[in-house]
Amino acid sequence: MLHFDMSMAILLLLGLSFHLSVLAQPSAVAPPNSWKVSDMQRTIDMDNGSSILPILDHRIMSYKTYFGFYTKDGNSFVLSIVIFGLQAPVIWSANPDIPVYRDAILNFTREGDLLLSDNNGAMVWSTTTKSKSVAGMSLDVSGNLVIFNQDNSSAWQSFDHPTDTLVMGQSLCTGMNLSVMTSNTEWPSHRVYLSVQWNGLLYTFQFAFYTKLFEANTGSSCSYFRNGSFGFPQKIFSLPFARSLQYMRLEPDGHLRLYEMQGVGQDSLMVLDVLSTEMKFCDYPMACGNYGVCSKGQCSCPSFSNFKFQNERLPSDGCVPLSIPSCNQAQNQQLIQVNNVSYFSNSVFLLLASSTSEIVCKQSCLTSCNCRALIFQKNVYGSDGGYCLLLSDGMVILFADDSSNRFLAFVKYGRNTRKTRNHSLMSYLEYQSVSPFMS
Repeated sequence: MLHFDMSMAILLLLGLSFHLSVLAQPSAVAPPNSWKVSDMQRTIDMDNGSSILPILDHRIMSYKTYFGFYTKDGNSFVLSIVIFGLQAPVIWSANPDIPVYRDAILNFTREGDLLLSDNNGAMVWSTTTKSKSVAGMSLDVSGNLVIFNQDNSSAWQSFDHPTDTLVMGQSLCTGMNLSVMTSNTEWPSHRVYLSVQWNGLLYTFQFAFYTKLFEANTGSSCSYFRNGSFGFPQKIFSLPFARSLQYMRLEPDGHLRLYEMQGVGQDSLMVLDVLSTEMKFCDYPMACGNYGVCSKGQCSCPSFSNFKFQNERLPSDGCVPLSIPSCNQAQNQQLIQVNNVSYFSNSVFLLLASSTSEIVCKQSCLTSCNCRALIFQKNVYGSDGGYCLLLSDGMVILFADDSSNRFLAFVKYGRNTRKTRNHSLMSYLEYQSVSPFMS
């Protein structure tokens, strides 16, 4: 398909009529060319305080998209595509986890490669389109950056390399991931993502070893974002029909949300939580954050005697122990039992848990600096054995409401150090007597 066809397709998807004379050609440049951040004079300020140094832009009707160096602080920059508006939604980024600074250079080489280099000259990102008969680079109305060859066909396009956002008309295909960008959280990016499998759409949350398959007999290698639907021919998530440009974003809380542009000077409107028909609030691993307990769509802490909300106004941010356990003060650590909870996912628990006794399970957590909590499932036959899952710093510590009495949960807690010296010495000796189980 010719690269210009995508602009036409978006307008047809929206069901809009237009005259060809009104439709401007996409903004384009030819190689060789280069842009150094510190030398760029034009700045587009967004209403949310961010800005972009534009390289390409494209306007159709009331929407304008920019490709350039995007910044929130005026110091670090990410090569991005942005829709102008109050939220200034970033719909694609080349280097979201490796920002560059004012001496960075973007080179569109004579050989047809688009190369981003940092101030030391080290390559940060590349389209790897060298020797593909590249004739130019354009930005179309849908926000798709296209490097096209001499036949006016696409040699590379940003739509084939999504980050956290899909624009209507875009597809998620085998080999692509739609990934959460989590630069504002404790977790690295690309660990929560949607991907296309031979048997459906797979939701993955790596921190908790959690996956959920939206199963379908696909017969297709792509999940299509069309006007009114997202998915395969045999498995469709119904969407509200578009009145203007729509985009979907996989957000830091794990939800895939559909937004619709409202025009110049107005904020985007969130119109649908796309996966809500298949995933309820407590189905999302991070619904209630670390140490949170999710029950019937509400978040709480395991025990308000020993925990507090990390943010009283946002219970979904999780909980924190009132006294944080320290590896340097092992003698002051203890385990506090939490009643009526289990691990957030029974399937993940069964996958990761090991067979042992309750006593050994608890000792194993106490002797491991990394262990923060444990879940123990009693043996159904009434013996002392069962299944033990130690939750460490490398995993999210997530609980779910459970009144079956088959699960025991224990959270490591820093004992109040204002105890008598004899009591602390006795605790330390007790700690020394247990044998290690988890490194």
